[in-house]
Amino acid sequence: MVQRLANARQLRIRQQAREENKWNVALSGMGEQVVKASGNQRLRLQMEHADLLYNAGFWEEALEQITAVQKAVPDNLDVILAVAKILSKVGRVEEIMGLESLVRRICCDPEDFRLECELLSRLGRYKSEADAAPPDVGTERRIENYAIWRLDSVTLVSKHSAVYHFTSKDRIRGTPNPRGRGRSIWPKTWHITLLAKVGANAEGPLGWIERDYTPISTCHEWEQGKCDILIKIYGDGQATSWLREQPLGSRIWLSQPMRTLGVPSLVPNLDETTFRPASYLLLLAGTGIVVAAQVLHHAEPGKCFGSFPVLTSPIRLVQSCRSDDVLMISELAESCTKGRLQSWALFVTEARAGMTPFPEAKETDLSSLAQCSNVTLHDSRLSRDFIGKELQMCQKPCRVVVSGPASFNAACKTMLQELACDLNAVTILSA
Repeated sequence: MVQRLANARQLRIRQQAREENKWNVALSGMGEQVVKASGNQRLRLQMEHADLLYNAGFWEEALEQITAVQKAVPDNLDVILAVAKILSKVGRVEEIMGLESLVRRICCDPEDFRLECELLSRLGRYKSEADAAPPDVGTERRIENYAIWRLDSVTLVSKHSAVYHFTSKDRIRGTPNPRGRGRSIWPKTWHITLLAKVGANAEGPLGWIERDYTPISTCHEWEQGKCDILIKIYGDGQATSWLREQPLGSRIWLSQPMRTLGVPSLVPNLDETTFRPASYLLLLAGTGIVVAAQVLHHAEPGKCFGSFPVLTSPIRLVQSCRSDDVLMISELAESCTKGRLQSWALFVTEARAGMTPFPEAKETDLSSLAQCSNVTLHDSRLSRDFIGKELQMCQKPCRVVVSGPASFNAACKTMLQELACDLNAVTILSA
């Protein structure tokens, strides 16, 4: 019973990781699970193991797993196609030709003629891909749903955070805003996953770890091959410590864009949309402030997905940060001046003692904010009473979005509950 529960939990983790293109997490414990399984369950796990290894670019290891399955079920057509797909990556044309002969033998009945033609057509495509496969000498393996980006420059914005500027000419980088061929535009906030090649790690068997980030640049800039990501460097953070050590010009794997929240609902799943907000209240801390950047893109012509902004309701922002890590001041001040932000309350607390990753960064000058009539500065922590006053200022129904460190998110959730705020109208994102 205990083992079945453990396997079920691992399956849920693996399915979510697969949906998020996190191949290292998806492969965690997979090899051990295959070894312990038997019979048909083992064959199913080996099929899945092979597919995950293929997606991660480990084609020989994937071929080893799928070949073991084919030996057990040599006439299974799905397995034959899976073998051919992997063979196409390693350039084994003759072995794919052998699979073509096998398909002709299996589909010998005249009633199978249409199926045979379809299978041979797919095998023919795999054979062409195998014939065109470059020699696998010193080349970097393609990782499924990831593209190669170049680290162009780094702009320090505080003692702890910097904007990392990436560029790419990789055509499979995707787009946050798929369109054309009759598809409708679906506005959304979006994020990407960065692979940090830290070597051996506890998160899975591969030599990298996967971390999600929300770009502060627009979808149009992504399509032009530009991406800016605001990142806080943590002393004990494996991924950020690795990234900090990368020289300019380094090749970095970034995933294709994935949806975070639907717009204008600002909920993760469209099925959860129960109302169209008449206003928005953003409670953000630390690098969670990047949520404001993307939300405001949908309120500005030229940065939104379509011809016209879909976020037209008032947006109020409450930001909490430490004095040595105040982020996006100029951008948010501009949004206040242009009326895209109805109000902005900035809560600044004392800097935490200890070493900082960017001691050379300049101190943030907040004096310019005095010129903005809809900006208030507070040298204190965010309180329940202040959130209550903000909620009273918001038109109903209001969508509340919370994003920051886990402790901030938990505190905000508690305060909102104490204020009798309907949690169905609250979206909480980790930062």
